[in-house]
Amino acid sequence: MKYFYWGLAIALVVTVLAVLFVPGVDDFIERTFQGYVGRAAR
Repeated sequence: MKYFYWGLAIALVVTVLAVLFVPGVDDFIERTFQGYVGRAAR
């Protein structure tokens, strides 16, 4: 379980850094997240 939380933390940090420094990534992440939320709401 410890590795799960480390993986989650690393994924979060990588996502934040990608959004800050790579143009266009924020739109991709937003579309992906909205897709998951939309599927979960149904």
